[in-house]
This record gives sequence, structure tokens and C-alpha cells, in this order.
Amino acid sequence: MATCFFSRRVLVTELTNNYELVTIYSPDASQDATDDSIKIITEFVSSNDGVVSEHDEWGMKALAFPIKKFTEGNYSLIKFSILSDKINELNRILQMNESILRHLIIKV
Repeated sequence: MATCFFSRRVLVTELTNNYELVTIYSPDASQDATDDSIKIITEFVSSNDGVVSEHDEWGMKALAFPIKKFTEGNYSLIKFSILSDKINELNRILQMNESILRHLIIKV
């Protein structure tokens, strides 16, 4: 009888999915608040056996339509991989953050 051994990291890597998260921060939010939000997101991904592969600040851009009476927003992109069952919890964390006007998580 053959026994098969897998390390936890290999198993987790095979079960994770790649995602892209775009967040629009309020123009009233300070740079510290934006940095704290990004830190919370990256720490959440890391603490749940995920990996953040890229973070890109797109800067202030005009919105296509007003969101919460704002016509501009500070955009950010984070690419990461994580277990799919953790996405709902990440959505909840993002919805509770008052400095985020909108966010979108896309499975790549």
C-alpha cells in the first residue's frame, strides 16, 4: 500500500484562486487611512494562507457617476490568491470600512 504525503503549503496552493481587488477610496480619506486599509487587506490575505502578488495605486480619477455625492475617487488595485471560502469574509471587512466608496473582487 502506497502512502502519499503532501505538505500543507502544496495543498493550500492547489486550492487557492487568483483574484483582483479594485477599491475606490473617498477623496476625503487621508493617505494614512488608505494605507491602513491596504495593510488590513494584505494582513487578512496573509493570515489566511494567501499571497499578495501585486499592489498598484492608480491615484485620483473622476468617477463615471457620483458615489455618495463624490465625483472623484482614489483607485487602488491588489492582486492576490486565497482560498475561495475566505472571499465573503473579505467582502464584509471591505464593506465595514468607511473610507472605501466601492470595491470589486474579480476571480481571475
